[in-house]
Amino acid sequence: MKYPLFGKRTVHEFREEYSVRDVAGILLGCLILALAIQGILVPARLLTGGITGVAIIFNYLTRFPIWVWYAVLNIPIFIAGYRFVSRRFIIYSLVGTAALSVFLAVIPPLHLQLENTLLAAIFGGVVAGLGTGIIFRSKGSSGGLDIVAIVVRRLWGYDLGETFFITHLLVLAASLFITNLELTLFSAISIFLSSQVMDTVEAGLQVNRTAMIISGKHIDIAAAILDTLHRGCTYLPARGAYSGEEKALIMVTVGKTQLPRLKEIVFKLDPGAFITVNETIEVYGQGFKKGPPDF
Repeated sequence: MKYPLFGKRTVHEFREEYSVRDVAGILLGCLILALAIQGILVPARLLTGGITGVAIIFNYLTRFPIWVWYAVLNIPIFIAGYRFVSRRFIIYSLVGTAALSVFLAVIPPLHLQLENTLLAAIFGGVVAGLGTGIIFRSKGSSGGLDIVAIVVRRLWGYDLGETFFITHLLVLAASLFITNLELTLFSAISIFLSSQVMDTVEAGLQVNRTAMIISGKHIDIAAAILDTLHRGCTYLPARGAYSGEEKALIMVTVGKTQLPRLKEIVFKLDPGAFITVNETIEVYGQGFKKGPPDF
């Protein structure tokens, strides 16, 4: 394979690394998730999403322990998915699946005396999302739906989000046969909150903003950003589609609290400037997070 940009390049092979920190994070996340299931959701007859939710449904129907169903359901999933994911992801996911199965086996259903079902749905969803988010931040998964979604995308082209949504919908539909509509709706609340918390934990709490600025006074604006906000910025070449005029587009990433000052700088120097602002989940580099990305 040739890499023509900027002449000849020396290609260094990327190799995935394994770390004790990742494994510890997966174990911690699985413990938190198991506590959410056994301590909050199961006593309230609520469900989680994905394969764990299916295992809970089978537990309600057969009285076989949740961990048995969870382990059994994951066997064909790993067999089908080993070709489509990286070796490290499979190993970490096996660790997560085994750990969650063990925790579900050794932790009995706890009765925290949460009589309010809505409170149980909210609290259970938040705790389950926290555990799942920690697992994802550790570059692994607890098996099940994560691998299914990857296989579906590779075979049929559906997005991961679509697979997650359809699977959660099927779990909720199945819950109507073992519970009532009210508990199913509470389970939907729990699954939604779990997904939101999981995304927040995996990506981090600090969400930044990336702005694209088009202005004829780009030099003045860039200098003000450097001197006032102490943020680096980048010129990107641009050309107006109507005028054909060559312009410089300024790209800059700032903290959420710095965005009002950025807009003040831009429009004070050029009231006719054009600016777009996008939410940026994670930023690495000088002035932001240090170290390599988590994934």
